Amino acid sequence: MYQSILIGIDFSDTSVETVRWAVSRFPEADITLFHAIERLGVPGYLTRELGSKLGMVQERELDARANLEEIAAHCGIEARVEVRAGWTPEALVAVTEEIKAELVVVGAHQKRMWPSDEVGNTCVAIVRKATVPVLVWRPIHHEQDKTILAALDLRDGSAPIAATGARYSSYFGARLLLLHAMPGTLQAYVRAVSSPTKTEDMVKVLEKRARAEALGRVPEELRGGIEIQTSIVRGRPIVHHILNVAENEAADLIVIGKYHAPGLKGRVILGGITRQIIQGANCSVLTVPV
Repeated sequence: MYQSILIGIDFSDTSVETVRWAVSRFPEADITLFHAIERLGVPGYLTRELGSKLGMVQERELDARANLEEIAAHCGIEARVEVRAGWTPEALVAVTEEIKAELVVVGAHQKRMWPSDEVGNTCVAIVRKATVPVLVWRPIHHEQDKTILAALDLRDGSAPIAATGARYSSYFGARLLLLHAMPGTLQAYVRAVSSPTKTEDMVKVLEKRARAEALGRVPEELRGGIEIQTSIVRGRPIVHHILNVAENEAADLIVIGKYHAPGLKGRVILGGITRQIIQGANCSVLTVPV
């Protein structure tokens, strides 16, 4: 499915599990293991006593490379190893572009201690900056049937979300659930432009059209080979719908889009919904540039 995958490693247990998962799911891909060395604050007394003999940054780089090589050997692969100094999202994206990786995989902790948790913010920044799909991976602790949830806003240009979800469903032999959350103001709008007695009938007609349009976003050549279900919901904030449906349906993966802002030189606008899904989901989240 992919020829080149870059995996971000912070040496947590989750990131090591991420490598094992990626190797087992994409055995034919060339794997690159990446680690960024953030700026190191050296205590003044060390530099005064040791001076130029203090090569802590170089030592950290050698140590990181050795640890990455050990992870690769433990997973039974001959992976490329990249260690760069700098802010993790910028350094990771630079390497992604250099090696022409088709997918970035980063592990996220299952639960965050604080809203400003560094891992969550790092994942969000990587998604925002990367120009390729980013899989924010979380371990799955259930043994139910595999389910992939594709969250569709049905805007123009969002077809890649459904297509990517369908390709993953076909590759993994999973059920594809197409979810569209209708605007919360829909019923009030319909009531304003039509007869109150016909409001519910009109909403049902719109739901049927949304369901057909969601299914129409799946490439025709993939529809016959996978199980596809559609879910059209309304009434609550979109984030709650996506997270609740993912939880209730025991989704293994949420596929969601991120959009490029026109006229801003390709700058990515990572909407609040996508950011909240990345940080709030209990399953993996794949962001697709659209």
